Amino acid sequence: RPHPWWQLGAAVVRRRWLRPIVPVLASPLVALYCKARRTLKKRGVSRRRWACSLCRRRARWKCVRCLRSYYCSRQCQNVSWHIVHKHVCYKPVRFWSSVVVYTLGILMLVPGIIKNFPIYDTSATLLPINFIAMGNIAGGAASTLKRSAGIDIRGRILEISVIICTLFLTAVTTGLVRGYFGDSSQCWGVLASSAESTTQGLFIDSFSNKAFAAFLQYAQLYYKKWDFLCARTAFISRKFLCTPTEDGNMDYATVGCSPPVRSINPQFYLEEENCQADVGMVVGIWVAACLVLCLEHIYREYRVRRRAAVHRGRRRPHQD
Repeated sequence: RPHPWWQLGAAVVRRRWLRPIVPVLASPLVALYCKARRTLKKRGVSRRRWACSLCRRRARWKCVRCLRSYYCSRQCQNVSWHIVHKHVCYKPVRFWSSVVVYTLGILMLVPGIIKNFPIYDTSATLLPINFIAMGNIAGGAASTLKRSAGIDIRGRILEISVIICTLFLTAVTTGLVRGYFGDSSQCWGVLASSAESTTQGLFIDSFSNKAFAAFLQYAQLYYKKWDFLCARTAFISRKFLCTPTEDGNMDYATVGCSPPVRSINPQFYLEEENCQADVGMVVGIWVAACLVLCLEHIYREYRVRRRAAVHRGRRRPHQD
């Protein structure tokens, strides 16, 4: 029985008018899925096996051009190539077509993305960071549970859980980003009632407060640098990217180009309790992910040295 996604692809490519459109739209999504799945495999969340794109048995080979389609045998690869895969396989030309199509689509669906580009850019940058952090935590928990109790929880359910937690954490960090760019009312305050004393103690402490404030001030200098650079470049940037101030000042080389950059507030987390709680939660998750990664590395080195010590005491058999 063919794979459901393969059946869908075969039904689509039967229509000739869809053949040049589907690869342009589907190629980035498939690439993103494969990259995320490989990342979860390295973190220990997914099981270390791929299913055949045609018959769903365990795969042994993959397409050498796109590296996104897996097969269990040459027969499955030949069948899939002649019916579906040759129409959707990755090509460099399709990559640039996908960039143009998705860029135009984002500009049409999100009208304020040019005006608030720093906000969307920072939120999009934090998405893979949150995904890797949640993958590290879930993978560490799955590996610990398997070694200690012999229970293997890796699989689709854990993958979906990581994706849901990543989306939730990204929504919280997006609120923090909007608070950093002047709108502190967007902070969620998920643990505002239960973690009020903890977060206050975290930011009252001189070292943690100074370190976090120094990081936010450095980010402010970074954004202002690119903002003034954009304001001084060319007519197109000043015409389409820059926005005048509330009093109508259009001297972008002095006041800046983007409204979010003008309203950056590095001390926003000290002025709003919800932002304090969200910052404490996000920083705690990131620190926990780093600790899990360090502990996994230490345990891996310990196992390698222990195995080497065991084999060092054995006599090697004669090669003849």
